[in-house]
Amino acid sequence: MREILSNYGPVCLVWFDTPRMMTPERSQRFVDIVRSIQPDCLIDGRLGVTGKEGDYRSTGDNAIPDQGSEDAWETPATINHTWGYKKDDHDWKRPGEIIFKLVDIVSKGGNYLLNVGPMADGVIPERSVEILREVGKWLQANGEAVYGAGRTPFGEELGGYFADIQDRKGQRVWGNRSDWRCTTKPAKLYFTVFASPRSGFDLPRFKNKVKTAYLLIDPEKQPIPMTTGADGIITLQTPRPERTPIANVVVVEIEGDRIER
Repeated sequence: MREILSNYGPVCLVWFDTPRMMTPERSQRFVDIVRSIQPDCLIDGRLGVTGKEGDYRSTGDNAIPDQGSEDAWETPATINHTWGYKKDDHDWKRPGEIIFKLVDIVSKGGNYLLNVGPMADGVIPERSVEILREVGKWLQANGEAVYGAGRTPFGEELGGYFADIQDRKGQRVWGNRSDWRCTTKPAKLYFTVFASPRSGFDLPRFKNKVKTAYLLIDPEKQPIPMTTGADGIITLQTPRPERTPIANVVVVEIEGDRIER
C-alpha cells in the first residue's frame, strides 16, 4: 500500500475488495496509511472497518437497492457473469438492460461501477465493446439525464412491498416496477420512459407549475402536448419507446428548483 500510494502520483480511490481475515485493527491500519500518504484519496465500502463502511457504501455484487438513499453508495456490477475473462460465459446483458440499471441506480442516488473483464492480452472482448458502444450512443444523446443528476423526488415508480407475500424468513417481498425512472437537476425533471401506455405518460403528482415538456433528443425542444384531467393528473402525449432506441427521456421544466409535493 505504501508503494502504490507513494510512487504513482495522486490516487483518487483505493477499492478494497471483500475482506478476508480482516480485524478492525487491521482495517484501521490500512485507513491510517491511506490518510497519512494521500489524504484526498477515497476508500471504498469493503475494507471491513467495524462501525463504518469507508467513504461510501458498496452493495453486494450486482445488487441494486430497492429504494433510494441520501448516503453515498455504489453497485459493483458485471456485463455478463464474470469479473475476469471467461471464454464460455456468453450470457451478456443487453444494452437496454445496462441503461436501465444505470438510470435506476442514478435515480436512487447511487453510482454504477460497471466491470469489464479483459482477455489475457489486455484486449476487451468484442461483445463487451459492442454493448458499451450501444450504451454510449444512448448516453451521447441522453447523458444530461444521467451525468450530475440527482435522485428521484418521488419513489412510487420504483415499486413497493406486496401486501400478502412473504419470503421464507417471513420478510416482506418487494416488487420492482420498471416503466420509468426520474432524475433531477434544479428546475428540471428527467423522466426516462421505458414503457409508456398508448394513452400517454402520466406525471406523478406535485405542486410545482409545469412550464414546458420536451424530448431531450429534440434539438428544437418542441413542446410535448399535455392535458390535465379532472383529477388533476397531467398526461404527456409522448412517443412510445419502441419508436426510439431503448428509451425516451422527457424533460419537464418546472417553476422552482425543487419539487413540492
